[in-house]
Amino acid sequence: MKKFEKIKLLSIRKKFFISMVLFSLLSVVIVTSVALMITYGTMKNQVIANHRMSVGWLQNRLELEIDNFADEFYDFEVDAVFKRDINSWYDSAGDLDYSEKLRLITKLNKKISMDSKINSIELHNFSDGSVLNAERSMATFENQSDYLEKWRQKDSSLQSNLVFERDEKEILISHQMNRFNDKSPLLLVVLRLRPYDLQDILEEIRTTDQESILVFNQENVLIEGLYGKTEVTDDMALGIINEASDLGVFETTKDNMFWFYRSVGGGKLKIIQAVPNKTILLALNKTLLGGLFAAILSVVISLLFSVVLSLVISKPIINLANEIRNINLNETHIPINSERQDEIGFLHESFDVMLSRNRDLIISEYQSEIKRKDAQLRALQAQINPHFMYNTLQVIGGMAMKNQASEVYAVTVALSDIMRYSLNFSKEMVELREEIKYLKSYLSIQNQRFDNRIVFDIDIPDDLLNCLVPKLILQPLIENSFEHGLLNKKGNWQIVLKGQMTNDKDLLLTISDNGIGIPEDKLTSIHEDLAKNIENALSTSTHIGLGNVHSRIRLRNPEKKYGVMVSSVDGEGTTIMVRMMTSREVEHAI
Repeated sequence: MKKFEKIKLLSIRKKFFISMVLFSLLSVVIVTSVALMITYGTMKNQVIANHRMSVGWLQNRLELEIDNFADEFYDFEVDAVFKRDINSWYDSAGDLDYSEKLRLITKLNKKISMDSKINSIELHNFSDGSVLNAERSMATFENQSDYLEKWRQKDSSLQSNLVFERDEKEILISHQMNRFNDKSPLLLVVLRLRPYDLQDILEEIRTTDQESILVFNQENVLIEGLYGKTEVTDDMALGIINEASDLGVFETTKDNMFWFYRSVGGGKLKIIQAVPNKTILLALNKTLLGGLFAAILSVVISLLFSVVLSLVISKPIINLANEIRNINLNETHIPINSERQDEIGFLHESFDVMLSRNRDLIISEYQSEIKRKDAQLRALQAQINPHFMYNTLQVIGGMAMKNQASEVYAVTVALSDIMRYSLNFSKEMVELREEIKYLKSYLSIQNQRFDNRIVFDIDIPDDLLNCLVPKLILQPLIENSFEHGLLNKKGNWQIVLKGQMTNDKDLLLTISDNGIGIPEDKLTSIHEDLAKNIENALSTSTHIGLGNVHSRIRLRNPEKKYGVMVSSVDGEGTTIMVRMMTSREVEHAI
């Protein structure tokens, strides 16, 4: 999930670039993979076809060799003199005269001299086991033949004409000649051949050093083999021969190799060709390298194209986003001069229109809010004067009845100062020292009213006296002290005004008295009134002073931590705290 969150935080340019890269890479990978698969399939079929043709050629070549050797043996069969001499040899149990021996040796020497592949020719007499061995340098008669004993032990169901065998470094081709009248074995002719010609033939058809070509006889004994670098054992080859059984042609895939089987001369020879799969891969190397080069080139081009395209497409969107992010509704907006005719150009135009409409709407709402707040402030301020004027006029009337002229003058002067201060609507915010001066005039009138029982103390640092506070904010709070705590208390009335700066750099004013306190139910009612909306302060009839001050502060400082807070202990006194934002610049009425 965290990875997805990180992706969401990426810019549109990065997202677009990554998408283009992934799309390009995916396309290249798919195209390259499909091309390699098709190429591999084509090469596989081609390699199979080539080796099928080569093993077929080998089959034909060995068929031709078998036919040539068959002709050689046929020449023995049709030579009447040779046939008469071997019959005499058979009947005499090895006792031949000189002329018969000479003709047989001459016949064999002629065969040897005419065919360079033949090392020697052996004639084995079935009657007594004697042997005539003719080599290039000499010819000898021997009394006993070990090979003839092995021949007689062979399976009678096997072929007896043109039988191939391997004897160390020579290839033996044996042919059994029978008596014409009773078909009984007469003579066994054995040609001993050099293996080099067969090796050359196998080398000719092998295209790579990975493949192997093996030639077996009818008894599944290896005659000649050309083994490649890929390990191929005789047992593996014999397994293929067993699968092929009596089939002349057989092909299969096994052990990561292609196997080709061909039967030659009706089973006289059996060809096994093993081609490993990696032969195809080796053949694919050039194609693969070319494909990889093309893929890398495509990726590089795709990356460059992705970078350019991401810049071309995302740049105007990013510019528009940055403009939206940095927009200031209080500043004059310069329209975006976009010459684009596509959707992005439409977004630019729509944004300009929307911004202009929002600015006009905000200005209209702002002006309406200013007028509404100004009306509320003036209404709240007007609530103070009639209440105080009523009480002050009662004091002056009482003093006039007692003929206290000097005191009437002092109260009248104080009242005129208060009226001048309170009826001046030019400033809503005043310095704290002006508000305290007004408060002192107010308290002087109240002292005349309550027989000088009021003791007023001020504890405010000098550097806070120039802070700006809403006009007529302290007098309603002092009047609240009179109403809820001091009127019913005997003795002096102690009122203390304190001011301090909080850790949050807010101005905190505290007014505490030594009155009788506020009962818990009435204190709860006060808290409920203070929690009401600002508009309710204009219509409420109870706690008008507290509500007035609280509303005036909240109109300027909407946060909940600002305003009036009241705490009281029944019988001990009441504390009123006023918290507001600190301001030291003179603000004109809005």
